[in-house]
Formats: sequence, structure tokens, C-alpha cells
Amino acid sequence: MQEILNFAQTESLDWRDFIEGEENVAVIRFLAKWPDWPTNGLIIYGESGTGKTHISGLWARTTNAVSVLPESLRHDPRKLFSMECNFIFDNIDDFLDTQRQDWMFHFFNIAAEKKRYYLLISRHHPSVWPVTLGDLRSRLFTLPVLRMQNPGEELMIKIAGKLSRDLGILIHNNVLEYLLNTVDRSAASLAKILQILNALSLQEKKPITLPFLRNYFRNEHNCRDIIK
Repeated sequence: MQEILNFAQTESLDWRDFIEGEENVAVIRFLAKWPDWPTNGLIIYGESGTGKTHISGLWARTTNAVSVLPESLRHDPRKLFSMECNFIFDNIDDFLDTQRQDWMFHFFNIAAEKKRYYLLISRHHPSVWPVTLGDLRSRLFTLPVLRMQNPGEELMIKIAGKLSRDLGILIHNNVLEYLLNTVDRSAASLAKILQILNALSLQEKKPITLPFLRNYFRNEHNCRDIIK
């Protein structure tokens, strides 16, 4: 079963760690209504770095859901339902090969029969998915579709503040704003650079201030190299 389902928990996830903003509030509120959904599936789409994987991981903990791996396409979809769990397709694009779209259609039918729930995650709106099987396209059109938007300035400040507090460091908003204008604007990049800056701050016994950041980026490292 490990071959077709991913049970791994690679990070500690908690709803308190997810910062709400206008960019993601619709998704958060819909997921919070589970299991009182109009259908047993949901499509979430958005660019990389918008928090789709994070929020689906939170839903997984709430609903006992597991990630389905592309290797599952080699097996009868009924095999997935041998356990009492719900499902996440973290990159549904990997499951839409023209020759295997019948597999997804059968999965949807079994999920409805077994009363199981699922999330379909993609970078793209379903209108551009390469779906050629008419029955599958019709089924997809019945599912709610919600977009995770790129975080704006206000939300990024909240995320950066939360990450710095988690590290036990005090950084003023003007310093966070400078940081956001210097590094890649994603939670993953922010977390990485804040860990580096925190370690350097402790080593040098200096607070993370604007002069500290300017000196770091100007004299010590190339910012793009840091966040790769």
C-alpha cells in the first residue's frame, strides 16, 4: 500500500500555523465546513508557493486523508479504498494521462459509492486540464473550484512575523518589509533565510536590524544563492 499512498508526515502541521488572508480565506472556510460539503470533492488551484500543499496537509490531519501517488495508476482504484481514509491528489496533472483517464473516472465513482472525500490540487484551473474523456470532464465540472492566490504584502508580513516568532526572534515590521523586497516572496524561502539570519545573529550576538541585513546581503552572501 505504501507504493500507491503516501503516509509520511514530513513536517509538523497545525491550523494555527496557517495565516489567513483574503488570498486564501475562501479555501480555509470551505475546508473548515467538512464534511458538510455540496459534493465529496474539491479542486484547489494556484501557482507554486501559495500554500496549496500546506493547507491540504492540514485538511489531511483533520480528515484522515492520505496522498495518492501516481504509481496507483497501475492498480485497480478499488485498492485505495481498502483503508478507511480520504484522499489528496497533490498534483492531479500527473493523473490525467489520456490513456488512464478512465482510472480517475472509476475512482470518482467508487469514492461516491464509499462516501469518501478528496482534494484535487493543481497549478492550473481545471478548464485547461488535458481531459479528453467526456464522462470524466462532466464529473470534474460538478466539483467546486477554489483558487489559492499569491500572498500580497499584508499577508506576507503576517507570515514573516509568524515565522520569526516561531524562531523566538524579534524583528520589526520595517525590517521584515526590507527582507520581503530582497528575497523570493514565498513562505519556504522566508523560513530558510530567517533560520540563516537567526543563526548568524546568535553567532555575532547582534539583533537583526536593517544595518545587519544590508551588511549581510552586501558583503557576505549572494541572496539568490541563499534561497535556492
